[in-house]
Amino acid sequence: MNQNNQNPAVAVWIVTPKGAGIAQRIAASLENVTVHAGKSADGPEGALFFDSLAGAVEKHFRSYDAHVFVMATGIAVRMIAPLLDSKHVDPAVVTIDESAGFAVSLVSGHLGGANAWAKKIADITGACPVITTATDRAGVPAVDLLARQHGLHADNPEAVRAVSMAMISGQKPLRYDPYQTLGQELGQWTQEITTPGFGNQPGIYVYHHCPDLPENVLVLRPASLAVGVGLNSGTDAGQLCEAVYSAFARHGLSVKSIREFATICEKTHEPGLREMAQHFARPLTGYSRARLAEIKNVPTPSETVEKHMGITSVCEAAAIKAARSGQILVPKQKTKNTTVAVAALDFLS
Repeated sequence: MNQNNQNPAVAVWIVTPKGAGIAQRIAASLENVTVHAGKSADGPEGALFFDSLAGAVEKHFRSYDAHVFVMATGIAVRMIAPLLDSKHVDPAVVTIDESAGFAVSLVSGHLGGANAWAKKIADITGACPVITTATDRAGVPAVDLLARQHGLHADNPEAVRAVSMAMISGQKPLRYDPYQTLGQELGQWTQEITTPGFGNQPGIYVYHHCPDLPENVLVLRPASLAVGVGLNSGTDAGQLCEAVYSAFARHGLSVKSIREFATICEKTHEPGLREMAQHFARPLTGYSRARLAEIKNVPTPSETVEKHMGITSVCEAAAIKAARSGQILVPKQKTKNTTVAVAALDFLS
């Protein structure tokens, strides 16, 4: 299952012939739909049949991005209850009765997309969508959904509740957001601050630094940092990862804000470097010597690098280049086999 999938996988569950007609309409209107039908349900062509609904749901629950149960909500609740983990990882679950009266967003309304799926199913079948999440009923933005849409990684997703409840009650949570990542959507709902002083108020912190913040402040990490890397041939991923973690910890930065890794082209084939990038799930970019030489006045030029590579810097120049000429936050950090530098983008896009 991949909740960010551009072609999400949907399971439609039916247990009676009456539900088969609704399943057929859903399958004909959406892509990547699999109908799971009970033996007596007379499912549509291509349906997968099961003997036990509970057993089939347990087997396939994590294999789909969304589940649509064409049956009583109570039955669906009993099927999925033992399988639920948290709203941050659970697939969307929607129920629709066999008369197509109501399409109910049951589980993972925001992050899993069940609210949106309920509306889609309602449009297809003529049902009335039922959305019960508090922010939707109150007409305030869903902060967790906005964060995901903007590629922000939450350090403490449990703080979403404090922020949402503040907005629902008419308060304006404080928002420290130097890149204005959420400014357009949350501008009227929050009070912007220019320094991260929250006191005891609920708030939202959108930045790459790691200050101590109250529990009711939602910490969101933008992809705002480029990491330049230099290494000796044959350096393993463990050494490289340790160098990155150490540099970030020493300078109070979050590795969740890493946007990409960058180095000189000649080093991109190094297995350790590729493995390190995979560990952080971030892309690796290689720049030619000519491109790196465009970066002038690096903080710590190296005569040794210039002698062997023909340029005065690899890691710092690569970081600056990848950050679109952004500011160096961490100048070259050197170990026996690695060098690491970090630059911050001036703007996000």
